[in-house]
Amino acid sequence: QVLVSGAAGGVGSNCGFVARNLGARVVGIAGTPEKCRLLTAKLGYDAAIDYRADDVPAKLAEHCPQGIDVFFDNVGGEILDHALA
Repeated sequence: QVLVSGAAGGVGSNCGFVARNLGARVVGIAGTPEKCRLLTAKLGYDAAIDYRADDVPAKLAEHCPQGIDVFFDNVGGEILDHALA
């Protein structure tokens, strides 16, 4: 299970691409519904969380019930705190 913050940007999308090609399940965090749709519809992410509209801790529990194996953090702050919890 790989979690990527800033997942719709250049670095985050490449991180998700590599993780997916290595066989990981990938969840991305982005800041708009459009970016979240891009992650799942075009970039192959298994799930996406809109940090502005969604309850991030609840969505992390829903999409990562077994926990997070790798967190690729592009933003820090509150998103990092939620992922580490």
